[in-house]
Amino acid sequence: METVIEKLIPIFILALIGFAAGKFHILPQNTSDALCSFLFYFCAPSVSFANIVTSDLNSIFNFRFALALIVFELTVFLFLYFIYRKLFGLNKPASVIHSVCSFYGNISYVGIPVFLTLFNNVIPNIITILVHGILTFPLAVFLLDLFTGSDSGKGAAHAILSAVKNPNIFVPLIGALLLFVKLPIPKLVIDTAELLGKPTTTAGMFALGLTCAQSGDLITSPKVFWNALFSAIMKLVFCPVCAWLVGKYIFNLDSWWLNSLVIMAMLPAALNDYILSQRYHADETYASISVLMSNLLFSITISLYIMFNGL
Repeated sequence: METVIEKLIPIFILALIGFAAGKFHILPQNTSDALCSFLFYFCAPSVSFANIVTSDLNSIFNFRFALALIVFELTVFLFLYFIYRKLFGLNKPASVIHSVCSFYGNISYVGIPVFLTLFNNVIPNIITILVHGILTFPLAVFLLDLFTGSDSGKGAAHAILSAVKNPNIFVPLIGALLLFVKLPIPKLVIDTAELLGKPTTTAGMFALGLTCAQSGDLITSPKVFWNALFSAIMKLVFCPVCAWLVGKYIFNLDSWWLNSLVIMAMLPAALNDYILSQRYHADETYASISVLMSNLLFSITISLYIMFNGL
């Protein structure tokens, strides 16, 4: 347990270094965008591809884990939407944004480094990216289009097309297809993919800290702060508990996959949450602070989970 926590501490320090670099303006303003693009288009897909083609089929096509994830996310999404709509009195677009910030996790930039550190395996991340890209994210876009008066049909189709064109979706799919047909992959290809994927942890956590630094000056009122804190608690505490209940009592996942589901549910809010809020002009300041807060508090919750579960 202590060894695992000791391994996690450096990746959080990387985020703090990135945060300091942003606060003191050490790097050019667009550095975060460039790093995130490099990670999105090259590093993260390469890690996924290398993991798939060097795995066995049974470890990739875990349909029970995928179904557990789908049931968990849809149930929590609807529940949170009801909470924000009825109890907080938010309008429909804002309720969607708050709900997304409270359950949609940072699978690539935080999830992949964490899973590589804990398990040296990102297969759960790949399955989650596929679920997010094909179902969850398009659903959020569809609802936002519907509630903001946009052309919902076009929005949903555009979201699905964007998901299919996402390298974090089609590259793993290519890898899975090659593995399924048992086509030999040259060692040169695997070595190149592994090498290209190595910066994922370093660049991902640094970029996360750098992006958070740009969001940290946006707190404009106590209400924004407390709403963002509530969202972070939902993301880091409520969601993992719900995932554990679904995985254990409905789908009877084994220990490794159950821990993977819980940690996946615990991952902090993703940058996509803020991007959505900007795209639809729905509580942008709240979304930015929510992403920042859940990412900062994640180091505490993941450490506690590791400690109490003896990972």
